[in-house]
Amino acid sequence: IFEPEEGKYNFDFFDRIIQIADRFGFKVILGTPTATYPPWLYAKYPDMVQVSKEGIERIIGNRRGASFASKEYWKACEKIVTALAKHYGTNKTVIGWQVDNEPGHEGSDVDYSKNSGKKFKKWLKEKYGTIDKLNEIWGGSFWGLIYNSFDEIPVPGNHVASNFNPAMIQDFYRFNSDLLISFIEMQVDILKRYAKSQFITTNLFPSPFLAVTDMARLSEKLDFISWDNYPVWGSQTEPYPHPFISGGHAYIRGLKNKNFTIMEQISGFQGHDLLGYLPPPNNLSLWLVQAIFHGAERIIFFRYRTARFGQEQLCYGILDHNKKRTDRYFELKKTIGEIQKIADDFVHEEVSADALILHDIDNVRNLKHQPISEGLVLKPTSYANVGYDIEFFTWYSGLNILNIATHVLPTSANIDFSKYKLVVLPIYFMSDESIVEKLENYVASGGTLVLGYRSGIKDKNNWMFDETPPGPFKFLAGLEITEFEVLGKNSSQVKFGFSTEEVGKIAEILKPTSAKVIAKYSDSSKFYDGLPAITENQYHKGKVYYIGTSPSPKLIARIFHKIAREKKISFQFKGRYIEILRRKGINFDYEVKLNHSSKSQWVGLTRLKPFEFKIQKISK
Repeated sequence: IFEPEEGKYNFDFFDRIIQIADRFGFKVILGTPTATYPPWLYAKYPDMVQVSKEGIERIIGNRRGASFASKEYWKACEKIVTALAKHYGTNKTVIGWQVDNEPGHEGSDVDYSKNSGKKFKKWLKEKYGTIDKLNEIWGGSFWGLIYNSFDEIPVPGNHVASNFNPAMIQDFYRFNSDLLISFIEMQVDILKRYAKSQFITTNLFPSPFLAVTDMARLSEKLDFISWDNYPVWGSQTEPYPHPFISGGHAYIRGLKNKNFTIMEQISGFQGHDLLGYLPPPNNLSLWLVQAIFHGAERIIFFRYRTARFGQEQLCYGILDHNKKRTDRYFELKKTIGEIQKIADDFVHEEVSADALILHDIDNVRNLKHQPISEGLVLKPTSYANVGYDIEFFTWYSGLNILNIATHVLPTSANIDFSKYKLVVLPIYFMSDESIVEKLENYVASGGTLVLGYRSGIKDKNNWMFDETPPGPFKFLAGLEITEFEVLGKNSSQVKFGFSTEEVGKIAEILKPTSAKVIAKYSDSSKFYDGLPAITENQYHKGKVYYIGTSPSPKLIARIFHKIAREKKISFQFKGRYIEILRRKGINFDYEVKLNHSSKSQWVGLTRLKPFEFKIQKISK
């Protein structure tokens, strides 16, 4: 529509739409149209497309198919974004821009095309300088894979049997991340040049760790980050557990450590080809309020009226295809009316927290191609392994179910650890010595750290440490690990306190040097029955808990409950379906109780109906 022919721009349609919006008092956020490419561009440059790991070309007819390494696509995007920015950059009805759409989604975060291969070689040369350095870091002498020049290096796509070198794959993921980030930053730079008074953001997608892209770095040049909140999708028969949804909000907020926008908030039941769970009455309102209390400053519903044609005609909106007002319409109108004045008092204020849980993009990438355990593999589609996501948010759920206010931050952030009573680092196989040093100082000064299994087993070059695991953490944790078993998709048990709890995926046999044992394996089928599984270590003024296996949601909640009581961290457990959130406002403070269950629940003397929320205003 904007560019029906190469170099011939037409703004008439959107000019008319923006004028109508202005007449009725609406403001507009424009999206740059780069997530799909026009047929004329593909006809001229058919090799501009991405290629999947399986060798499938992403030809015209879908979205997110162009290679970020294609100079033809790149130049075409520069031109259209510049034309749009010049035309709308001073339009007072246009308040902001969304760059692209869900960048990196649907497998577009990794490209195996010839264009990508050429750029990958250049990227490697810039990173390593010499081919000898690359061979050394990759350990090329193993299997005789010593390259004589950068030109000899392939893209690590599909193979008949064994995989490519893990250090090579890790670098290929890093390269693809840098490529996508530079593509987004190119658009941001153009918009900032011509649209100085308008904000710039982009919309990320669930699941948070689905892509290999460093979303924290991608967000650096943006004014704030946005995301698309879909607690249920397609043929799912039930939504994600509420701690997973809350964890998604906390992750998005943590990318810039500031409040965020939701560009697509679920407004019906949605899917492309299959549909499932229909949100019951009040469920949509519950998710709306949950998002606001987790730090959403703006929420835009997707969508208002359901599309009658195209790939998303099954993505039901506030109105159905017939434009008649639905029960969803009246429910959301009522809820928005109730929440508006309350939310205005606190939405721009900081979301405070006692606890912090850390994630690390290199470990996200590493787990996709070298997960160690089948239990850490979950592939809902051919292009996605969300094993990291499930494990990470299981640990987060232990904090959320206790209603402990928690931040979710990347390890790359500039973090003042002293602000937190508790820091949790669940999946940190590849470790950075600067992070270890910061955590050591935090614990030595009185902080409490919880480490997960296989912590610190290798460096960021993918070399295994030659010191006994947990490597750089062994003095902090006060233990050594000489043996571990991979449980895969099977489970085992540990004795924690007076009860037995389920664990899985990996079982490390801990050998304390100074740590105290607080849980032992309790599985008569295993030779390590009765040996240490979880420990607690005093390190100077602080403590380190080491969990040598993957805990069930119940077990991790019990561990955090123990720590919360010892550290005097504010918590409330009101059942598995109850979430309690607090926000500090300008005039009042607020507490909301949310019932994520299809049955009525009692929270003290308060009865919450199915999917009901109640907000309490608290005088300062």
